[in-house]
Amino acid sequence: MERPVKKHQEIALNITDLAYGGAGIAHLGDFIIFAKNAVPGQRINARITKVKNSFAEAKVLSVIEEGPEYRKPPCIYFEHCGGCSHQQLDYPAQLTYLHKQVVDLYRHLGQFTSVSVSAPLPALRIYRYRNKMEFAFSDQRWLIENFETEKPENFALGLRAPGNYWKAIDINDCLIAPEETGKVLSIVRDFALQNNLSAHNQKKHTGFLRHLVLRKAANTNQLMINIVTNEDRHNLFPPLVEILKSKFDNLRCVVNTIAKGWSGTTLGESQHLLFGNDHILETLGELTFKISPASFFQTNTVMAEKLYETVHNYAGVSKEDTVWDLYCGTGSIALFLARNSKQVIGFEVVKAAVKDANINAEINGISNTRFIEGDLDKLFQKNPELLKELPAPDILIIDPPRGGMHPKLVKLVAGLLPKTIVYVSCNPTTQVRDIKMLLEQRPYVIEKIQPVDMFPHTPHIEVVTKLTAPDS
Repeated sequence: MERPVKKHQEIALNITDLAYGGAGIAHLGDFIIFAKNAVPGQRINARITKVKNSFAEAKVLSVIEEGPEYRKPPCIYFEHCGGCSHQQLDYPAQLTYLHKQVVDLYRHLGQFTSVSVSAPLPALRIYRYRNKMEFAFSDQRWLIENFETEKPENFALGLRAPGNYWKAIDINDCLIAPEETGKVLSIVRDFALQNNLSAHNQKKHTGFLRHLVLRKAANTNQLMINIVTNEDRHNLFPPLVEILKSKFDNLRCVVNTIAKGWSGTTLGESQHLLFGNDHILETLGELTFKISPASFFQTNTVMAEKLYETVHNYAGVSKEDTVWDLYCGTGSIALFLARNSKQVIGFEVVKAAVKDANINAEINGISNTRFIEGDLDKLFQKNPELLKELPAPDILIIDPPRGGMHPKLVKLVAGLLPKTIVYVSCNPTTQVRDIKMLLEQRPYVIEKIQPVDMFPHTPHIEVVTKLTAPDS
């Protein structure tokens, strides 16, 4: 195919659709052009930045005509951060495009041409919905032209720039983070600069301050602050803790995590409790959960309740049912189902999560759960007797990480023959891939598909799919 555009060419484009990830789509015949930060309905002037055989990428120079679904983004960092790529779309339009993308994945990637996908459950809050935010320190501030030029170039506390793992955009607030975020960022930034505490260099692995992690329980209002550093100098922080205590009545935990490794993770080798408890408490429905600094917990508490209600309804558990919860994390779904089932067995690779799951069961007075530590891809290969010892599942819950399931595990699931499978995924692409593999081995029926918008203004969508055995 002859390429209809050249790099650096300026061109007028009509944006007709939205790609996964948030870029606007324009067509020149069969040739596709992706324009970042453009929305359907717009006519734009753009400059071509990359050209491939079947597509090109472009940068918006100006908007000739605005689209009906466009909304001015309230975040001043929108064009630079990249975290909320759908923020300039009207919220109902966001749901429409997310729904379309899930439908397209099932019908085209999965070849499930006759399935019906329900409309996404809309978020109850579209701002200030995250209960956890990880901010990065960097000694290389991402410079924005004519913006906050008075700030030092060798210190930033904020969010990583798109496609750049070593620089950070120094931000004053984040509109999807807890309400306390702006004030916490300001206090910690001022303390670091006044005390000459160096920011981390991800390339050289130098610099003291690495990350600042905020967690806030939406229903109990309890706040946790975790300062992640490159070395153990926790004796520096008592004055900072006193300032934070004086500003936040809901502060329940301040911890210093020591992370000496090269990876950019906020997990570390050791921790120092600087104030309060080593955890915060959160409630979901009638359940209470202990959240430690390293615990996994759904980042949108309000919508997590809607998600788990959907899982509970799809599972249809009864007092005669044994439930297996693969990738159970800290046991949130398992505990939601336990009171209506005979027993729930959870599997989880992270040792600390298994410990938290058992604690959460104890906190809630639930005794019909069992949590097993192990890598599911290898667990039953290493211990085949375990598969024989455990009661077979009537209902199977699958909630894997974004990468989905290993093909060997899909094969194992097919051999378990549960009457109902509920597959929960934050990545519908891998979900469809796994379900397609499963149905090639067992003739399960896709009965229901329910997207849930856990992450407003982003291209991400949670999807709950119910599969039933043909004879159940």
